[in-house]
Amino acid sequence: MPAELSRSNQPVITLNDRLRAIFFLLRPHQYYKNFLVFFGLFFSRNLFKTELWFPIVLAFIVLCLTSSLNYLINDFRDREKDRHHPEKKNRPFPSGTISNFFGLLIALLLSLFIVIILIILPPSPIISSGAYDEVIEQGSISNPSKAAFILVLGGFFITSQIYSLFLKRVVFADTIMISVNYVWRAIAGAVLINVYVSPWLIILCFITAMMLSLAKRKGDFSILKEKAIQHKQVFEKYTPELLDQSLATSAAIELLAVFIYLVDRHPNETVFIVLALPLFTFAIFRYLFLVSGNSIVGRRAERLFFDKQLLLVGITILLLFFIAIYYPNFLDNLLGIPDPP
Repeated sequence: MPAELSRSNQPVITLNDRLRAIFFLLRPHQYYKNFLVFFGLFFSRNLFKTELWFPIVLAFIVLCLTSSLNYLINDFRDREKDRHHPEKKNRPFPSGTISNFFGLLIALLLSLFIVIILIILPPSPIISSGAYDEVIEQGSISNPSKAAFILVLGGFFITSQIYSLFLKRVVFADTIMISVNYVWRAIAGAVLINVYVSPWLIILCFITAMMLSLAKRKGDFSILKEKAIQHKQVFEKYTPELLDQSLATSAAIELLAVFIYLVDRHPNETVFIVLALPLFTFAIFRYLFLVSGNSIVGRRAERLFFDKQLLLVGITILLLFFIAIYYPNFLDNLLGIPDPP
């Protein structure tokens, strides 16, 4: 963290330094991952039920605060080791920009906000049975599932800590554990609004997260090169060739899973399948192209939102899903395609 020098040659920590340090600790640029909490609302055909939006938005905020708490605890735990690292020594804790006491205060405030929101989190309205969707299946509910959401949130926190304490140094266990955290985010929103989560949601979220995690490892390797081991101990085991093979394998599994999902869950949506298959194929191969030619994109997945081609395809796929879920057979009927016998 940059800082001016005082007369005693000690760095003077300015307000801007502290604000930048707090921003780094909380990692708000990583909050986009928590939008997975809205999947349950979208795929269960409950998007227009306004009474469900308030608890889902609160769930999103809680996940963001919990994510920041995880990042802060991890940075605090590694502060002594980071002081001897050529790059990490400039992080808030090892550089002294954020004191241990101030860091503890931030952690307590985050925990307090999480508890307060969980207390005021309203019980989800009872949803009538009969609704069905391809990723989320909804059944008859007699009681809200706020307790289930808290359990999932606890699983998310514990998984993050297990990763930070042990598994981030174990080859492939690190990317798998990160992927599990994506799954926790997705099912958190589903259990909160009392919808059953089908295996498709878990499988597709997990495989997509594996692709992102492996691409990040590949990006780290491309930029850090021989310094990669200093950055993460797990790079003693990873090699560029192994990461390339693993990324290609996960992309192939992703594409195959998407194909099976579309045909299995949308057998009567001919136009949707015809349009979605090439779009999904392009999106996955476009992603592989971007991470192979630009290691920054691999390291920071949020940069993908600035790729115009990928953004356009993603919006189109989302629109197709919206039509297929909320207006079944609309595209087929529009073109006069008969229903199956």
